[in-house]
Amino acid sequence: MRGNVLLRYTLPLLIALPIGFLILYPQLVRCLRVSQSTDFQTLAGMNTVYISQTATPKQHAQLRRNVQHAYDRIRRFWGGRRGQAILIYCPTQDEYEQYCIGGEGAGCSLGMPWGDSYLVLGPDGNNTDVIAHELCHDELFARLGWWRVKRQIPQWFNEGLALMVDYRFSHPAVWERSTDWQRDSTYVGDEPLKSFPGQPMLKLSDLETTRDFFGGDYHKVMQAYQIAAEEVARWLTLVGQPGVPALANALANGDDFRQAYQQLEREKRRSGR
Repeated sequence: MRGNVLLRYTLPLLIALPIGFLILYPQLVRCLRVSQSTDFQTLAGMNTVYISQTATPKQHAQLRRNVQHAYDRIRRFWGGRRGQAILIYCPTQDEYEQYCIGGEGAGCSLGMPWGDSYLVLGPDGNNTDVIAHELCHDELFARLGWWRVKRQIPQWFNEGLALMVDYRFSHPAVWERSTDWQRDSTYVGDEPLKSFPGQPMLKLSDLETTRDFFGGDYHKVMQAYQIAAEEVARWLTLVGQPGVPALANALANGDDFRQAYQQLEREKRRSGR
């Protein structure tokens, strides 16, 4: 009797779950099956980078160069690279929307609870900054795992960290020469950060979750990026590049994010940098 009840309710659930997954998230399914897709091929010499068959020879050469530069940037920033994300480059918007949920922005990151990670690049994503930005998300994911990143890492830190290797919004001197470069905390990149009149001032505590960070209109999201970049840049000018892997190691060992984040800063202040 008990076995019949389990069979009656469990079997339909097991059947419904993958069907529901396919219906709700077809983009994820396409990412999982990209290696079987006839619409993509691996980039020569890079078996974890897939490029659309519609891409031109020039786009092939640009992507190879930009991916390599982004890999190098991640190695310098993190002190090594552990991420093994699959990169998928879609030169057209229609194709991008097939692989990235929402189809917005130049690129997006898709991480799976079991460890797989996909970085989808849109028509504007074939440049070093976009690729490095997405790879930084993947590196955090690779070092800490999906569950810890989702449950313990505030979204402002995840996004602020990625902005530090995205030179459209930051300056490499924040972390590459932080010991001899002083920075105004209201300045990122080559222009002063924009203000958003009429927008209520956000606090870090308002930007803890993905929903907090990306909820709202364009101006609110841009303000969220600004605040995240300012805070992580401020922290990096104190702890320097070694603080990035040091924090990741502390978190991987089970330390609380806020305690570890603040402890590294206090230690640098006590040592006088």
